[in-house]
Amino acid sequence: MTDSIELSGRRLDVRRSLVRLEIQNGRGDAATVERAVKGRDSGNGLVKVLMGRGLTGDGIGQRRDYFVRRRGAAQNEAGFHRWLADFIGWKLPRVTRTDGSEGLLYLECLFPYFFVEQKHGWLGLQARIPTYFGIRDVVRRSAEFVLDLDAYGLVLQRQRLESEATNIESEWRRHVERVNTTAAAASVVSRGLTSRPPTDPDSVTFDLLMPSGSEWVDLDEAIRRLRLQFAEASALPLRTVVEDQEGLDRNLASAQTELTVITVALSESLKEYEDSQVRASSLNTRLSALKEDLQRHKDAAVLRDLGSRNVQVFDSEPHCPTCHQFLPDGFDVTENPMSEEQNITFIEQEVRSFRAMQQDADRLTDALRVRVQTLRQSAALARAQIRDIKDSLVAPSSTPSPAEIAARIRLEAQLQALEKLRNEAEGVEDVLRGIATQWATNRRLLSEIGRDRLSPTDKAKIGELGSSFQRQLDLYGFRSLSSADIRISEETYRPTHDGFDLGFDLSASDMIRSIWAYLLSLAMLGRSYETNHLGFLALDEPRQQEVEYPDFVSFIRRLAEVSGVGLQVLVATSEEESRVRDMLAGRRHTLISVPPRQKLLRPVDEEYAEW
Repeated sequence: MTDSIELSGRRLDVRRSLVRLEIQNGRGDAATVERAVKGRDSGNGLVKVLMGRGLTGDGIGQRRDYFVRRRGAAQNEAGFHRWLADFIGWKLPRVTRTDGSEGLLYLECLFPYFFVEQKHGWLGLQARIPTYFGIRDVVRRSAEFVLDLDAYGLVLQRQRLESEATNIESEWRRHVERVNTTAAAASVVSRGLTSRPPTDPDSVTFDLLMPSGSEWVDLDEAIRRLRLQFAEASALPLRTVVEDQEGLDRNLASAQTELTVITVALSESLKEYEDSQVRASSLNTRLSALKEDLQRHKDAAVLRDLGSRNVQVFDSEPHCPTCHQFLPDGFDVTENPMSEEQNITFIEQEVRSFRAMQQDADRLTDALRVRVQTLRQSAALARAQIRDIKDSLVAPSSTPSPAEIAARIRLEAQLQALEKLRNEAEGVEDVLRGIATQWATNRRLLSEIGRDRLSPTDKAKIGELGSSFQRQLDLYGFRSLSSADIRISEETYRPTHDGFDLGFDLSASDMIRSIWAYLLSLAMLGRSYETNHLGFLALDEPRQQEVEYPDFVSFIRRLAEVSGVGLQVLVATSEEESRVRDMLAGRRHTLISVPPRQKLLRPVDEEYAEW
């Protein structure tokens, strides 16, 4: 189709090639589609559609062009896959992607259930379902759609709610971080904000505290004190340097004493802050060690359950299981003072305790960090006050006192900063209550969905699918396992054995038999239940991996028996024509035989009409 072709003993170069296909849907509407392979219009994803019979009829009908293999092919009006889904009668559902967004379940994810090509399609069940669309659990979502399970809507609803929950948590953390950052800039610490939104919106409240000397005061109280201080300072007239000479001397001595006190307090707070950091780091190290020990004991329990008699929980070198220090000769550690289950329970309790201690240590560290920041700012203000007083002492005697002016400006600026923080906090508190309301609704809806994914009808469909699958395995000579031990999983909707997908425990030929049975069972299920199956199977060379001829005959005869109204089956095979006629003798079928060394490809005839 792309290079050259031999016709009537002559090899000819291919300058142009195309494919036309006439299809009819369940409503009786016919259409003919064309796509170029080489030459004009090739390689650009253009598909031409004639709404009519272009191969078996008069070729009269509305014509329109569509595109494929481009963004929007499944959603835009000019996209061929959107047209094809509408023509079939499918309303493609929206599914969750791995990045949390939503998109359509594309046709490429569904057609491996209906069309198996020779090169890669027989490698396994749904071997050609694409993953590059980034659809979460694409195999399950496509199976749920083909089977038309009620679980599909529940799963999609649950995924939407879980995705929404992630966004709600992210929004909550963003606002909490905003409060903490803004508060820290003003030497204020928040108390009462949780890492996750609560389910009770009325419980959303938090306090803003700031250090004042040796105590912590509420932000409102700090603002009240500053207002009173600023009002008292503003009520007094500005004094000149000469009028404030004695006061400047007293204030200078007081500021220098205050700076000394602040410096000492800062040194002590820094020491406490560093000790708190070390304590928090030590708790984090201990918590990590406990988690490692817990996982080690859980792994040991798994190995013992599997029958292992050589389970070693600790290293061969003697180390204390608590502090992990090396033990010198003469010390011994009893590896099993408690049972494995008791060890696991005990360590889990330790993990919870140390996690709570770590959270307390982190809160203390944050508070000490704010205190250190506040003391540093106080020290800077004291130094600035000392400089202002010294500048005032050398200023002209008739000018207003620069130190008094600077002190009032600092008071006003600090008061405005704290009032702004309080106003922002009040607004954020309302926003957080709204987020908590969304969170409570999200949790309620998730709990209402419940954990039972499958409706009674879904379970009946899967049960019938499994029974049909088992019967066909026996019919096709399946030998690797007992068919009675194979089930259709209610989680993946694929055949499983002992909880694992069929795969390496099958011979290569039995894998082919299982693909036959699974695809045909899906197609036949539509006769008993409502499904979204096309009622169409195209199988390219189904006799793979040297499947024994009698088993292949059984499969072909089964296809002939079940095909007809509601199910069309196309099989391409290289078996000899006489053998095909023998295996289908007395059974309804249409045989299109291509003589040896002839091609299905033909030059366009005189009746070919350009679209």
